[in-house]
Amino acid sequence: MLIQAFFFKIRIKEINCKVYFLKQLFVFTVEEVKNLKEKFRKSIEIKLLEEDDIKERNEKRHKAIKQSFDDMQIKKDVFLKYVKNNNLHKGKDAVLNQINQIDFSNANPRNHTFMNELSFAGESIAEGFLEVFNIQQDKAIERYKKQLQVIEREDENGEKKYFIGTFQSDKLKRLTPYKDDKEELAQQLKKQQDQHREQKQEQTIALQREEEK
Repeated sequence: MLIQAFFFKIRIKEINCKVYFLKQLFVFTVEEVKNLKEKFRKSIEIKLLEEDDIKERNEKRHKAIKQSFDDMQIKKDVFLKYVKNNNLHKGKDAVLNQINQIDFSNANPRNHTFMNELSFAGESIAEGFLEVFNIQQDKAIERYKKQLQVIEREDENGEKKYFIGTFQSDKLKRLTPYKDDKEELAQQLKKQQDQHREQKQEQTIALQREEEK
């Protein structure tokens, strides 16, 4: 009963931590009315035109975010695991050894030298790498879009304003009123994230204590 009560309190704290942002989802919308520039984390910048509808603007956002992950690299152990699990090497240790000899310091489809080396190990190996890259890229994009972040909007007159936003169902959601002070929002967001991390740590500690019993 004590453990259940403890987790109930943790859950209540977590709900209270998020309730402010969740309420805003039903209050605020991202206006789509004029030529704008938006800036996101990872130095992602998007130009939005007045004639763009909401769907077109969200498509531009998604395209820009995806492009920002085009240079991501795949770790050798991740790729080797995929090769083995899907038997791309046809059970041949020589193929695995050949892959092991390849430099994965810039393992990216746009690295033509790297892709040529993979092709020498077999066409299915090169195709498998592209599959792994697409899977890992999609996962990275999803993680990115789920995060809360401070977003900058600049109108055609150069006036800047900021808000905390996130993506839901590939659509940008504004979770706070517009602010002129970016740092104020950054501190607000950091406070929320710190509270969330503390709650996770408390849950982990509680689980460890339960295991020890």
